[in-house]
Amino acid sequence: MSNRPDYIYSGGSPVMHTPLALKKANMYGFFLKGKRPLLQKTVEETLNTVACGNMTLKAISPYVLTTFTEVGHANSTVNVDKDKGWITEVDIVTWVMIGQMDDVGKISHVYWYPCHIFVDNGMAMINGRELYGYPKYLCEYDMPGLDDDPLHFSMSAQGFKTFSPQTEIALHPLLEVNATNRNSAHRPVKSFIDFLEQAFEVLSSMPDFLDFDKAGWKEIISLLLKPRIPQIFLKQFPDSAGIKAVYQALIAAPANIDKVHSGAILGHEYEATLHAFDSFPLDKTLGIGLGNSPAILAYNLYFDFTVTPGEELVDNSQVQPEKIAILGGGVGAMSSAFHLTNQAGWQNKYDITIYQMGWRLGGKGASGRNAESCERIEEHGLHIWFGFYDNAFAMIKEAYAALDRPSGAPLATWQDAFKPHDFIALSENIEQEWKTWSLMFPTLPGEPGTALASLTPWKMAVAAWDWLKQLLLDFHALQGANSDTREPIKSEESLCWFRRLAEDVKEDFDELDDDMDSAVEILHRLFHRTSDLSVSHSLSRRLLLIQGLNVVRELIVSRFKAELGSHDKLRHLFITIDLGFTILSGMLEDGVLEHGFDIINDIDFYAWLEKHGANKKYTVHSAPVRGFYDLVFAYEGGDFNKPNVEAGTLLRAMLRIGLCYKGSIMYKMQAGMGDTVFTPLYEVLKERGVKFKFFHKVDELIPKEASIEEIHLTRQVTVVDGDESYDPLVDVKGLGCWPSTPLYSQIEPQQAALLQEGNINLESNWSSWPELYESAFGRSLPQLTLKKGRDFDHVIFGISLASIPLLCPKLVAQSPALKTTTQEVKTVVTQAYQVWLNQNLEQLGWTDQPEGQEPVLSGFSEPFDTWAPMDQLLCREEWPLDNKPRNVSYFCSAMPLTHFPPVDDYGFPERCNRQAKDNAIEQLNQRITGLWPNAGSVGNFKWEFLVDLSGLNGEARFDSQYWRANIDPSEHYVMSVVNSSQYRIDTDGSGFNNLYMVGDWIKTGLNAGCVEAAVMAGMQCSRAVAGYPKIIKGETDF
Repeated sequence: MSNRPDYIYSGGSPVMHTPLALKKANMYGFFLKGKRPLLQKTVEETLNTVACGNMTLKAISPYVLTTFTEVGHANSTVNVDKDKGWITEVDIVTWVMIGQMDDVGKISHVYWYPCHIFVDNGMAMINGRELYGYPKYLCEYDMPGLDDDPLHFSMSAQGFKTFSPQTEIALHPLLEVNATNRNSAHRPVKSFIDFLEQAFEVLSSMPDFLDFDKAGWKEIISLLLKPRIPQIFLKQFPDSAGIKAVYQALIAAPANIDKVHSGAILGHEYEATLHAFDSFPLDKTLGIGLGNSPAILAYNLYFDFTVTPGEELVDNSQVQPEKIAILGGGVGAMSSAFHLTNQAGWQNKYDITIYQMGWRLGGKGASGRNAESCERIEEHGLHIWFGFYDNAFAMIKEAYAALDRPSGAPLATWQDAFKPHDFIALSENIEQEWKTWSLMFPTLPGEPGTALASLTPWKMAVAAWDWLKQLLLDFHALQGANSDTREPIKSEESLCWFRRLAEDVKEDFDELDDDMDSAVEILHRLFHRTSDLSVSHSLSRRLLLIQGLNVVRELIVSRFKAELGSHDKLRHLFITIDLGFTILSGMLEDGVLEHGFDIINDIDFYAWLEKHGANKKYTVHSAPVRGFYDLVFAYEGGDFNKPNVEAGTLLRAMLRIGLCYKGSIMYKMQAGMGDTVFTPLYEVLKERGVKFKFFHKVDELIPKEASIEEIHLTRQVTVVDGDESYDPLVDVKGLGCWPSTPLYSQIEPQQAALLQEGNINLESNWSSWPELYESAFGRSLPQLTLKKGRDFDHVIFGISLASIPLLCPKLVAQSPALKTTTQEVKTVVTQAYQVWLNQNLEQLGWTDQPEGQEPVLSGFSEPFDTWAPMDQLLCREEWPLDNKPRNVSYFCSAMPLTHFPPVDDYGFPERCNRQAKDNAIEQLNQRITGLWPNAGSVGNFKWEFLVDLSGLNGEARFDSQYWRANIDPSEHYVMSVVNSSQYRIDTDGSGFNNLYMVGDWIKTGLNAGCVEAAVMAGMQCSRAVAGYPKIIKGETDF
């Protein structure tokens, strides 16, 4: 501060020096209930924006202290001003209680933040604003005098009642407080501390005043129980354009209580009335409801106080934001941008630009609206979110809240965008006949994205046991009279185990027989008695549990195996129980509960099940296990004869999917993934100030020593109004959507015409566009070079793993870690198709729809093993009434493909797409009756069931459907083959100090290809760059 010039006091200046003494202050105060989220939003947009991460401030109560104060005598205590004279003033203030949070989330300091102040004279307004940053405005008021009965308070301010070009500034009422009833006599207070103690006694009885336990209350009281009012201000002055701040700081200035002449807790009941006023929207900044609301804990203080000189907590007047270049627009890239910008004041620290090839965001999750085909939704594959996606849902919920779409708008809330789904179906081929195994999952407490107690591996084990115990009851009930669970145990080895355990738990039972029922009850007690701290388990206890699980499993197998082949429900229960027992005993035997799931990543999951005794005939390759392999495309090179997935990674995913979901096990998006996920993220980030440059294809990253020095890009097209002006969304039924092709009207006309004539795909790695452009215009596509220090300081690489050898060859050559990752972590090509049908599911022959839910099915015949009807999307498309589909079905799977030709083999994409089309036609013709019995016969699909507006017949009607082979490097699915997770790198683990990798291929702790892992990667990147967020749920097993 010493290097600043002296303030110039011109002749007769009204600005005074501090401290300021205010005497004979007659204050009336009331607490009005606001809304904590809106209060925090105000804090984020003001105090925390200026704090810029140097301190974190939080609104700690929804109640807003509203005071009417008449000061009888105010002056500066500095002689040069004191000799000038004194003033009276009236201050009407809304105070928000603010907590300064320390690094572990505890309150280290409490302030009162004067969010709005209204005064009655210019001298008070000028000095409050100029010296401290009090946001003072002129007002007219009515309030009782010192000896009057405090019955009525009101305030009117000058401003615009409603914003419009026709509105003239005028005086309008804003706030009134009126006494409605007198319950008791006024209760006098002796001192300021006495007043605080009486006030806290009342407030602490209100459960919603502070969201703290008793210890937290004591902490708050200890911080405030002092003869002063700690104040915090945002002080700033704008430049002459009103855009930048020439000075901006957080100021703290306590008001010290010099003397309390009198005071009382008032015996009246009061009601406040807040009027709508666009210039002063207290309903939005404070969350106080318009109209009438209670005004509680009314008090009066008549006192003297001194406002001390302010202390600068944070000076934010000079900012030099670091430039961040984000390459790619998939989930990981968008998550990193979202979390980097999720802290107030991020603009002062970072300048973020996202560079995206082509015209849309999304990566593997991109979807498009086909304007030539009724704005139908076209996806890369089938996208459904699991209920354990806590980080992904937390992000998307924040995005929808920030959008604040009007009620009734399409996908106005995240609940509108994601609907719970509980029904999963599995296909089984039993003796050459396709059968369906239907699973309806129960609704669990909570909603995804909320913080509940984490499930450790041991808690998962106990939860799995409880589930298995219930399944055993179902199993025996299904057996009925044939199930004798009281038959004695005969095996000597089993009896030995049984008797050893019986000694441990015999005091829990009046009688304990040596039979299956008793064995199950013993195991139940042991599981629930064993400590949650897996490391504390004794070897003997673990061995007893393993032996017990094996004994019960052997009893089940020996008694019921003869009936499993002919009894579907019994077989399903047996497989589920056997799978559960195998997983529990395997986790105990291999030390998963002590060391985490990665300890068993040296073996494929099928082999791990066999190793731990799963039934080879029924369980190891059963539909549930096969379904998980299909879920993660766990087939090397897309070869369905080469299943390969780490046992630990898959087991972690299985348990989180089945045991850790909140609400429903799955959630179905109610529009395309682009519309549902990437539109909100794009719109929020755009509003926050993130820059987007579409049609920028990354060619190569160039290192220099241990950092990225240059980024080479190609500008694919010329956007008419400039790179950053491209508006990528189209409106479909009121929803912002991504088109399936570029919006050519925004591209330079000659280029747009050439793109359309050549049917050019600007997202393809095998695009002929560079050659076609050069032939037409006599020059190459524009090449751009971003330079470190000029265009970027940090690089976030959000393009998928398979792209790294192509875009980062020099980095791979220089970084052993990156080289090993690209060699050991594998990817696989996927394929998908969508069909729109004029028959509903029941007409097709599928009748299993419990509670009206359509299936999400896996384990079906290759080459497309996964199917889901997505009929909820039809209302988002624009089909003619006379030819409206009654069903749309999505199919996907891995695709056998290992050889990728040079980029100038322009016919490669079409050959692959043709193969995907042939695979789809073959499935419809030869296999689909296994799902849709009424869709024809083997070799004779009813092609007339397909919706085709062109009127073609037979197989040609398939040409109007949608199919794709996801062959581009950025589209490959990332696998978790045996022993590969150990080679994944951290977000900042590439060996280059300004490079951060994001995507579901880095080491997230989940280490599987899914939206949740990609979101976690973005969060880890944000934490590495900015220190936020500190906690990422699920990145460790314990």
